[in-house]
Amino acid sequence: MKIAKLMIASFVVLLPMMAQSEKEKTQDANWPVRMFQVKYADVGRLANLFRAFGATVQPDSDLRALSVRAPKEVLAAIEESLQRLDVPQPAAKNIEIDAYLLTASQQGLTGSIPPDLDPVVKQLKTIFNYNNFRLLGTLALRGRDGSGGSTNGVLPAISADSTSMHPSVYMFNMRSATVVSDSKERSVRIDELDLRLNFTLKDGNSNALIHTSIDIREGQKVVVGKANIDNADNALILVLTAKVIE
Repeated sequence: MKIAKLMIASFVVLLPMMAQSEKEKTQDANWPVRMFQVKYADVGRLANLFRAFGATVQPDSDLRALSVRAPKEVLAAIEESLQRLDVPQPAAKNIEIDAYLLTASQQGLTGSIPPDLDPVVKQLKTIFNYNNFRLLGTLALRGRDGSGGSTNGVLPAISADSTSMHPSVYMFNMRSATVVSDSKERSVRIDELDLRLNFTLKDGNSNALIHTSIDIREGQKVVVGKANIDNADNALILVLTAKVIE
């Protein structure tokens, strides 16, 4: 008897809930439906966002459209939001990293150096005890803002007076390069730059490694690393410059 009374009581409680659910379904069915065309934004992400308005949203990625069932005021709010959200994304910036590889030694005179590197060489002479500088070669890394890049190849023999004619082999890469802007200037943040150079000297094979992370102001030439070549009197120096291409 108690069980029967409990079942009746539960049913009585459920009746208003079921009636309310049917009422809501009827209201939903009476809502107007609008089709929104999407030009640039992700259709699926917009659908998830607009469902938070309480609307019924059906996305179609192939047609790039949204079918929305909602009250008129909600449809108006969605239309306004879509005008602000469905806009073309700014084009990704390209970054160009140019690297200059200099060899430095205490003996001899400075070799052929491009004029735009003269200020760098003068600065190096005041910092290090080197008299002879020679441009071994230039390297270039190019990529999108926020992405990495890598390149490899060969360069001339690392020592101008070396009896070996074997070229130097390099691997040059970075994990990422990112444009950093403030109110005054723009810089490029380079994360985990890695230069590896394998070369041959009279005593056999050797290598040099420069690994660093650094911020470079756009257009500035910066000495970012130094590695010994065969002894403390000879070194490989890496100079970088960065440029943002719109």
